[in-house]
Amino acid sequence: MGGGLSPFSVNWLVLRLHRRAVAAAATEFARGRLLDVGCGRRPLADELERPADRCIGIEVDRRRYADAPPDLWGSGLELPFRDRVFDTVFSSQVLEHVPEPGRMIGEMARVLRPAGHLIVTAPHMWGVHEEPEDYFRFTGYGLAWLARRAGLEPVLVRPLAGYWVTAGARLCHYLRQFEKVGLKPLLGPVYLLVQVVALALDRLHRVESDAWCFLLVARRPAE
Repeated sequence: MGGGLSPFSVNWLVLRLHRRAVAAAATEFARGRLLDVGCGRRPLADELERPADRCIGIEVDRRRYADAPPDLWGSGLELPFRDRVFDTVFSSQVLEHVPEPGRMIGEMARVLRPAGHLIVTAPHMWGVHEEPEDYFRFTGYGLAWLARRAGLEPVLVRPLAGYWVTAGARLCHYLRQFEKVGLKPLLGPVYLLVQVVALALDRLHRVESDAWCFLLVARRPAE
């Protein structure tokens, strides 16, 4: 997802909700040595660094992030770490861009210490993006199943919003195409209006089966 945190930007609402959800999960479950898989430009660094002792970011896309290099270049499908070396593993909006998501969950589980936590967010209803590396969408049940398959115990699975936020976000992305014909100065207030109304309607009637994104927290069993 692109966009910024300005309320006049196309992704303001979903980024706001996402940041709050990650901050709450990190505060409750993150600790010790934390690995951020697919860290990009680390937009959630503040939320992750507060509860953790040390954060290490790994990223595979050298072309896209050459100007903001991570701590380590590498793939989530083959993490260059020994088993059981992190207390927390985090990955945000990456799993849909991986051709083998189960393998990536397995790798993140492998590097977790016993009693450590995996925190993941992944989209459920969202348009194709960063093509052609866009392969999957996930329900909360699917994320929990992948975690169990990797030997982890799901402790929290939650949608980040319901139908109305999803509808508002997708409408803003549809309207975004009209920026190309000189309407960009007019669209900011429209984005704000659509997203504020969507949030209000979502609070009135939240249909979580149509959530745009899910958050999973899973725990590696203690030994």
